[in-house]
Amino acid sequence: MTETIAKAIKRPGAVPALLAGVGVFATLLLIGFVQALLSTVWGVSQSAGADYVGAVWGARLQESLSGLLPFAVGVFLCFWQVAPIAPVLRLAHVVTRSILAGLVGGAVIWLVNVLFQLVVDVARTSFTTPAVQVLDELGPDALESLFRALSATVQFLPVTVLAGILLWGWLQRHPLDKPVHGALDEV
Repeated sequence: MTETIAKAIKRPGAVPALLAGVGVFATLLLIGFVQALLSTVWGVSQSAGADYVGAVWGARLQESLSGLLPFAVGVFLCFWQVAPIAPVLRLAHVVTRSILAGLVGGAVIWLVNVLFQLVVDVARTSFTTPAVQVLDELGPDALESLFRALSATVQFLPVTVLAGILLWGWLQRHPLDKPVHGALDEV
């Protein structure tokens, strides 16, 4: 087990994958900032008040931490460990791997939200509450988190595919010293 983890950590291609993940995060963050700014301008023009503006920016911060950041981490992990982008790939393979990276990002969003909800459910209950009851409360929340993660994945997928294509083009002009390979290539 430790050999497998050590082998995975030493796998080449972490820096380009990190750049792609950071690029996805920065792009989605910029899009969200512009949307929040437009909502704020609309709210001020309608005399909505400070509560509305605070709610808009609070929701944007929450989405950045519970949606955008986990998604970008999933994209990074996929491009590094699962399905790295290599300069020798064809465009169809790059797009397919980028879609897979988006799905992995969505899975990370779901995991983060389910773990957060589990912590909230455990903190809300007393120590005498059976674990089965806590898990019963988690079920609908996990399903809701799944659909939110799928919705976010569909929403963020174009940016992820664009990041994969840009990474592919960059790697063609700046080849790495070692060829990259991931778990998908080892199958």
